[in-house]
Amino acid sequence: MIEHLATYGTLQPGEANHWVVRNIAGEWSEGTVPGWTYPIGFGPAEGYSGLTLDPAGQRVPVAILSSDRLDKHWRDIDDFEGPGYKRRQTDVVTTADGKTLRAWIYETDPQAE
Repeated sequence: MIEHLATYGTLQPGEANHWVVRNIAGEWSEGTVPGWTYPIGFGPAEGYSGLTLDPAGQRVPVAILSSDRLDKHWRDIDDFEGPGYKRRQTDVVTTADGKTLRAWIYETDPQAE
């Protein structure tokens, strides 16, 4: 089964932590999610970009990894993201054709300590 991971920060191709997902076979595409990004200045994710999903928010650009192998890597990616983020599903609008797909994304967890 093909799953989708939407990335907005350092997991994207060319970014510092892309190595976490680089060896997962799949295809990359572009899209957007509604919400807000901001620098995190607190908690376990301090110093990284944060995202809050919000239907009334801006269109945040994301890179989407589509793969039938993500199910074998969720635990490692979750461990890497740590307690500052929670993985959740959201609708992503793909840039190429304007269609919507369901993808997993790591949203900032404001409750994390």
